[in-house]
Amino acid sequence: MSRILVIDDEAALGENIQRMLRLPGVVVQVFSDPVKGLAEAVTNPPDLVLLDVRMPGMSGEEVFARLHEAHSELPIVFLTAFGSVESAVMAMRNGAFDYLQKPFKREDLMLVVRRALSHAKLEHEVEALKGRLEALGEADAAQSRSPLMLEQTDKCRRAAGTDATVMILGESGTGKEVTARFIHNQSRRKDGPFVPVECSAMPGSLIESELFGYERGAFTGAERTKKGLIESADGGTLFLDEIGDLGVELQTRLFRFVEERVLRRLGGLTSVRVDCRILCATNQDLLAKIKAGTFREELYYRLSVVTVKLPPLRERPEDIPHLARFFLERFSRRYGKSLSGSPQFYEALLKERWPGNVRQLKNVMERLTALHPGGVLGAEDVEEDSPIVETACTLSALPWKDAREQYLAGFESSYAQAVLARCNGNVSAAARQAGVDRKTFYTLLKRDRDQLPGESVPHNELESGE
Repeated sequence: MSRILVIDDEAALGENIQRMLRLPGVVVQVFSDPVKGLAEAVTNPPDLVLLDVRMPGMSGEEVFARLHEAHSELPIVFLTAFGSVESAVMAMRNGAFDYLQKPFKREDLMLVVRRALSHAKLEHEVEALKGRLEALGEADAAQSRSPLMLEQTDKCRRAAGTDATVMILGESGTGKEVTARFIHNQSRRKDGPFVPVECSAMPGSLIESELFGYERGAFTGAERTKKGLIESADGGTLFLDEIGDLGVELQTRLFRFVEERVLRRLGGLTSVRVDCRILCATNQDLLAKIKAGTFREELYYRLSVVTVKLPPLRERPEDIPHLARFFLERFSRRYGKSLSGSPQFYEALLKERWPGNVRQLKNVMERLTALHPGGVLGAEDVEEDSPIVETACTLSALPWKDAREQYLAGFESSYAQAVLARCNGNVSAAARQAGVDRKTFYTLLKRDRDQLPGESVPHNELESGE
């Protein structure tokens, strides 16, 4: 379904365009008020905008500038009268798709609309391809050398050929979303959208409207109808991450949708059918939550038609050197460096516990690549980074807020000391490299430790800027 927005202060012309574009699969909305038309196009982008140049209240050039800034990929065709062609040509130089001079024939309108919609479709396909390539680049599961992981990958590949719901289990950082994208990219829905929903990131008061959408006037502030995330997955895959964090009431409503693939927006009376594949993931024990009465048993069995359990990194040691090398190569290209690891470096990595799994390994490789000048990494580089690696285990017994404060304090101090050492003790040079002033850098040095006699940076060094 293609949606076209016409913004023209001549209501008769808008209605005439609506009649000329009365085609299967095409919806045309007309706005004679440029302000309202702009608001609609910004909040709910169409596939094409037909925009008049001369309008009272707000000119077409101003509407174009604001809309192009918000959605640069949106094709915009100017409707020009005699004498305003020059403005339309100028707009094309700034990113407009084309222009039509009034009065125009239906065949001229149809030609430019077809071209614009084809362009929009191509742009969407390019973006989808970029997303798939990026997902493949991140697909740690597809690159695994672990028999445990390869067994799960094979299960994912077989499940991908169906529309069965898949429950992906695993600790944080094992690659649950990567696995979901892998299943989507191997499925017949790969050309459709992949819509991830972080169930734990949205407050309970918002997640229902975000998932199911709402009708205009459904609640205070609902000034327009809005599709939910479920509807936006039509034709593709809906990925519900951290499904265990959904409230019981919302689980009931989700179960009805999973069973029937039909939903009603908040405040709505009509049913909306959505054709999407459902994948979900959690790091929680859902069977224990079922016993505790905090997760619905029927929803669990409906979502876990196929269950994939991703092993933690400590159970797949053969993947550690392989993934570390993969990440080093990627980040070396990204940061324009030449960096490799020695045999001792990879041996040292194997000795770490990796409580944060693949995500943690990836972050460590990026940090080492960003801070290392280049060359060959050794065991000592892992040892320098080990306090940060071990911190997650040490701080896991603390409340989140306290753990975060302690972690950040330790990181700031370690980071500042490492930069200072790299600059041979020159505080001014270290501060410049860190991108902060000397006073801020000195504060970072003092975090997470008491200054003992002889440990502080000499006062005269700060004053001299050395």
